[in-house]
Amino acid sequence: MSIRFVFCRTPALVICTDALPAGRGGEARGPLIRIRPRYREDSGILAHEMTHVRQWWSGVLAGIALAGLAALWCPWWPLAFAIGALSHPLAYLLSRRYRLWSEVQAYREQARHYADDRRPLFARFIAANYRLSITMDEALAALRKP
Repeated sequence: MSIRFVFCRTPALVICTDALPAGRGGEARGPLIRIRPRYREDSGILAHEMTHVRQWWSGVLAGIALAGLAALWCPWWPLAFAIGALSHPLAYLLSRRYRLWSEVQAYREQARHYADDRRPLFARFIAANYRLSITMDEALAALRKP
């Protein structure tokens, strides 16, 4: 297992490990990214997972802003921070639309790192692996939308 800290606009801790669910090359949970050792040099997978980290940090920053405003008027400002930190994971879990948007953004970013067009492959992943109840054609259309 290897660990590295990535800071390119967005801080993240990257761990190379095989302790991932079957069929996954990588996974992001908050600012923690786990990537299989065989994909250590795959810039596309890292870019995909960094997109999810940025999505998470966006919620955290919104929570910090809300907590700052809430601190002026009420004693429950820590709740605003917690809501911000949980906004991406909860929206991802509960909203198909948000989950689709999140994965489309991540796979678009990943696709930029390869010379060949992998969007059909990514559309298959999106349709099959994210509890979205969409077809591969619908996923491909979402990936191709400007």
